[in-house]
Amino acid sequence: MIVRLRQTGLLILLSYFLTITPVSALTDGNTQEKLIIFSATDTEAIQPVIAAFRQRMPHITVDYQEYQTSELYHSIQHLTSKQMPDLVISSAMDLQIKLVNDGYAQAFTDPVTQALPQWANWRNEAFGFTFEPVVIAYNKAAFTGLIPPETHEELALSLRNHTQFYTNRVDSYDIRLSGVGYLFASQDEINSSISSRLKENLGRVVTHLHCCTSQIIENLSNGQSVLGYNLLGSYVMKHAETDPNIGVIFPQDYTLVMSRVAFITKQAPNPTNAKAFLRFLLSIEGQQIIADDSGLIALHPQAQGPFTSGKLTQDYPLRFKPIPLGPALMVYLDQLKQRRFINEWSNTMLYDAVIP
Repeated sequence: MIVRLRQTGLLILLSYFLTITPVSALTDGNTQEKLIIFSATDTEAIQPVIAAFRQRMPHITVDYQEYQTSELYHSIQHLTSKQMPDLVISSAMDLQIKLVNDGYAQAFTDPVTQALPQWANWRNEAFGFTFEPVVIAYNKAAFTGLIPPETHEELALSLRNHTQFYTNRVDSYDIRLSGVGYLFASQDEINSSISSRLKENLGRVVTHLHCCTSQIIENLSNGQSVLGYNLLGSYVMKHAETDPNIGVIFPQDYTLVMSRVAFITKQAPNPTNAKAFLRFLLSIEGQQIIADDSGLIALHPQAQGPFTSGKLTQDYPLRFKPIPLGPALMVYLDQLKQRRFINEWSNTMLYDAVIP
């Protein structure tokens, strides 16, 4: 069932309900338990994992509510303890770490977490479960006769040297609206010496800004745009499999890697069910379902197939730079630093909106 509703004054874009019946805990055939998940992952992507979970855990009703990243963060902050979900999932790693640091999470200690790389587990409270390269996407037909940029510096030069070609035809995230867009922009600032120059050139060609990846991919597919910057790799790769118009670039100088992060809330109304789902999500079984059916990229080193961290690191060695979970992610969430960063970004990108 798909509905629209408001939760603490914020729009919940989609609410998805699955009725499940768990296996091991079944004591009364008529007993129903619940699992409440607030998430910024597309319902379509997570549905195969939930469907597999329901086969293994007969008696749980899963209430899956989908938000945008920033809306999810602010919603959690405004909920009372009795309104908390069991699990929170988001691609905005910095916002997740801030919530965990502020005491919204409880510890989850389980053997299944041992397969995670060190950068994807913080204090046994926040857990990365996907491997998401941050990519450049482009319209292949539009680049006929023009070599697509392979590094951030090549992109900056290409934008400057072919201004007419790119003007009003480049898309990226609006970091004022998109939590994951803000994360990528701040990580560029940390990792790239040419970040300011690249932003200036993106502004010079009047880059169009969006909240979500789907609109950018649609614009690239239909030729309205020729290039998309700093996009979620899994979404672009999924569309590129069936859309010959879309090309994918993993920048050769560095390719940031984001991981979707899950944590169990401290006030989880159904903590046992939350632990069962998180255990399944991080297991090789759950991770293989992510690799095979979700369109996301599995993090587990033993997962097989093209949508896995192992395959990508094999195909693109020495290129990926994972964003580690930890307190360093909160540096750009300091209110003064965040306001200054967004104002500078807004001015550079030719927007007149300045945060008071």
